[in-house]
Amino acid sequence: MYTVVAQRQIPTPLASVWEHLTKPERLARWFADTTHFAPAAPFRFDFGDGDFFHGEVVEWEPEIALGVRWKFVGHGPEYNVLFSLLRRKHGTELSVQDRGAITVEEAECLRVGWSEFLMRFEKSLLKDVSTRFNWRKAITFTVGVDKENVSALRNALSDPEWFRQKFSSTRAVVYEAHEHEIAAGITLDRWNNIETRARIKFKHVRGVDYVLVAHEGWPELPAAIAETERTRFVDVWLRSLAQFSAT
Repeated sequence: MYTVVAQRQIPTPLASVWEHLTKPERLARWFADTTHFAPAAPFRFDFGDGDFFHGEVVEWEPEIALGVRWKFVGHGPEYNVLFSLLRRKHGTELSVQDRGAITVEEAECLRVGWSEFLMRFEKSLLKDVSTRFNWRKAITFTVGVDKENVSALRNALSDPEWFRQKFSSTRAVVYEAHEHEIAAGITLDRWNNIETRARIKFKHVRGVDYVLVAHEGWPELPAAIAETERTRFVDVWLRSLAQFSAT
C-alpha cells in the first residue's frame, strides 16, 4: 500500500481547526455530510452525488490528532487517515497522512486531492463559506473481488447484454475486452443518446484481486439530469457488482 502526505499552515488557533475538522455542521462546509461523528464510533460521509465514505473513528485526541479508517463507497481497500495538528507561531499546522492506495497512480491522485481539500478547508474556515465540490465528473471506485469470481466478472463485463440487464433500459456496446481491461459505452434515450464511457481494469495486488471502475461522461448529459443520473448509477454499479465482491 502507498502512503501520501499533505500539509497546510492555517492562520487560526488549534481549537478552531479541530472544530472545523470534527463537528458535523463544519465538516459539511468543506468535505461531506454526516449525522454523527464521535470517538470510537462508526460514521458515513456523504458527498451528495452518490459517493460516500463508510468508516470508523480510531483516534481522537482533541487539538492533537484525529484518526479514521474508511472505505470509499463501502468497498475495496481500507484507508487509514491521520490528521495531525501542531501549534505554530501564527496558527496551526494541519497535516494529513493517508495510507491505502493500491497503485502509484491512485496515490498521486490522493496527494493532489488532499492538497485541494486542505485548501478548501482553510478557505471555508477563514471566510465562513461553503467550499464543497458540487459533484465529481466521473464515477470512480475500487471493489475487491473473490478470487473464484474474477473470471465470471470478466466474462459478464465483456457481454453487452450484462450491462443492458443490470442498467435497465440502457443500450451498451463493448469496445474492448481484454484480460486486464474492458471498455464499454452506455447510453439511454433520455440522455439524448449521449454515450457515457466505462473503463474497467482488473488488478492483482499483494494477493488480492481488485476491479477498478471509471465511468465518465456525466457532464455531457442534459444539465437537468446529469447529476441525478450520476448519483443513480453509483448505486446501480455497486448493486451490480455485489455478487462478485469480496467485501
